[in-house]
Amino acid sequence: RFTAQLPVAPLPFGALHDFLPRYGAAERVAAYAVVGGIPAYLEQFDDGETIGANLKRLFIRRTGMFHSEPFLLIGDMIRRETQTYEAVLRAIAGGRRTPQEIGAALDLPSSYLSPYLKQLETLRLVERRIPATVPVEQRRTSRNSRYHLADPYLRFYFRFIAPNLDLVEQELTDLLWERISDQFRAFVGLTAFEALCREWTLVQARSRRLPMTPELVGSHWSADAQVDVVAINWLERAILLGECKWGAEPTDRAVVRELIEKAPKVAPGPEWRVHYAFFARAGFTDAARAEAETVGGLLVDLTRLDTDLRAALSA
Repeated sequence: RFTAQLPVAPLPFGALHDFLPRYGAAERVAAYAVVGGIPAYLEQFDDGETIGANLKRLFIRRTGMFHSEPFLLIGDMIRRETQTYEAVLRAIAGGRRTPQEIGAALDLPSSYLSPYLKQLETLRLVERRIPATVPVEQRRTSRNSRYHLADPYLRFYFRFIAPNLDLVEQELTDLLWERISDQFRAFVGLTAFEALCREWTLVQARSRRLPMTPELVGSHWSADAQVDVVAINWLERAILLGECKWGAEPTDRAVVRELIEKAPKVAPGPEWRVHYAFFARAGFTDAARAEAETVGGLLVDLTRLDTDLRAALSA
């Protein structure tokens, strides 16, 4: 009989500094968006080269280490019907989030895909997300869910490399990198940076450093509002809303105002206490800081996020 079960998780972002000490925080976030916290993958990166140079060498060459790795990985985990599983992963990486959207992309009924999605969840290759604002008693049965690739490496590969394998085979490396680089910054912001902002929020919650103590940290989406970071406590009727910006310029006042104006659409009721957090790679303008102060908002730039996540490793 089992006496214990200990799943081995990837390393957290804070550990990347030990693998890539010459990289700044922004470059480490970009590397994390591509390979996550898998030590064997991180060891292949050379922090004496740019992110682009590493991706060209490792991904965009026929002889690159990662050229066939996804198919070997999937084949090792899943013995049967690997083509269907790969097709599901491709559809999710391409932005199909619901079973209906995934089924439409594969020309299959959504009900047929249910066991495949559950198996991918079990293998931790896919995660099913539900808005943090869905009450606890409704979460198990909620239909308002979205599927995302949980594995950063597969997420990057199926988003950028798999659709362009013909360019890889012809060794049109520079052409493919030009196409990837046009979308890469947005990809990093929507995947790794938002995830790290939610991780930072959870780390602060564990240390009781937030203005409220959340029961759950996630995000929110609905027909009229989307919020990158949501921390919620149903018993205390308190909620924290967070906005994440990965742009190269300081975040301005309009971003702060936009999040504040979303609050009535997101908070479960008018009697709820609402708190705010703003995350920005390039910091904030003076006007943004002044506006955030009016609601007691937390301001977290990339330096602070990186420092706090690294400190959490030794806490």
